[in-house]
Amino acid sequence: MYVVEIVSWNGKSGVTDQEMIEAVNAMIPDLEKLPGFRYQSLSKSKNDQWVEIYYWDTAEEAHRSNDLMADKASLGQLLLLIKLESLSIEVLSPFQESMPLQL
Repeated sequence: MYVVEIVSWNGKSGVTDQEMIEAVNAMIPDLEKLPGFRYQSLSKSKNDQWVEIYYWDTAEEAHRSNDLMADKASLGQLLLLIKLESLSIEVLSPFQESMPLQL
């Protein structure tokens, strides 16, 4: 089972969906270099809240990722687009998951 990190935020006024998507996409090469990173997905609620879900091998790696990303230009660019007061980060350990699809 993977650990889930859920990050949510609201964009600043005037920031387009495309700008937000491009900023998140720019972070992926940096994330892929971090220990324990598996994958991520980005969604947006009908209330304009962005939700990014990261999958990590361990909770420790999820927590450590924040320090490892802190000096990355890609994270800095994303932070320029969001209302910092709306930022929320939770790391959750699953109690159950379905069997992964075998392709």
